Amino acid sequence: MAQSFLQPFLFLFIIVLANLLKRGGVFKESEGKVLSQITLNITLPAAIIAGFDSIQMDYALLIFILMGIAVNMNQMAIAYLLMHKENNFLKSYALLNGATYNIGNFSFPFIQTLFGAPGLVIAALFDLGNALMTTGFTYSVAASVAGGQRPNIADLIKKLFSSVPFVAYLFMLTLSMLGLHLPVFFSEWMQSIGKANPIIAMLMIGIMLDIHFEKGWLKHTIKMLGVRYLGASVFSFAIYQFTDYSHMIKVTLILLFFSPISTMAAAFTQKCTNNGKLSSFTTSISVVVSIVCYMVLVPLLGV
Repeated sequence: MAQSFLQPFLFLFIIVLANLLKRGGVFKESEGKVLSQITLNITLPAAIIAGFDSIQMDYALLIFILMGIAVNMNQMAIAYLLMHKENNFLKSYALLNGATYNIGNFSFPFIQTLFGAPGLVIAALFDLGNALMTTGFTYSVAASVAGGQRPNIADLIKKLFSSVPFVAYLFMLTLSMLGLHLPVFFSEWMQSIGKANPIIAMLMIGIMLDIHFEKGWLKHTIKMLGVRYLGASVFSFAIYQFTDYSHMIKVTLILLFFSPISTMAAAFTQKCTNNGKLSSFTTSISVVVSIVCYMVLVPLLGV
């Protein structure tokens, strides 16, 4: 219990330390991007592989893929309605920043440390649905709303399958459903590599965190964060009160609901509109808010 309580503070310490070292000239933002590539292409896939390979997959768990899709759909609808009087560019910004979740680089390290492989599998299945929405449907709708051309389906599929974590999800999910396992030595290698993921991910967040304010941004950011965290509170209450999931699954889902905005949201917003910097600001603020939420939720939920 004490270790679980201290875990968010440890991660916060790493984030603050990395950010201070960047401000002091020890790190550059480009090095944060290198850490991001290491996380996305090496340590996170390794953690996913080790997690799936260590459990017996149950078909009932596939519901969490649909949950990842449903939560994104709900958030898209509410964010769009909230911004329906704004111009099309801001509506597009709302779709991408009111929904989409940064699970791989943010939530995974917490869940991996708190619950190990069982928690990782739940998070991975939810993130599979989240990835399908973020990279596919949400981006497509946002581009259409902004008035641009509809994204090419082949391009969207290419983006999905060029994501190493996404491919790892599908590969390990297929093996798990077939009851197959990787060689023991390889699974142990993945476990060892995956253990580095939380620290590298927190260092990356600290280095890349860069909050600066411009007039007019705060109003839109508050709206999007209101949509996200009010939605997270409602989803969490429903899961905690009205389902018979185990305590581990409930806590994992609640932490997922309180994840910050996907790192891809800013890039997609810039591609669809002229609001890329606004999206970057909103994303950075959401990281800070999610850290605070995790620091409150972990001890509150009795992890």
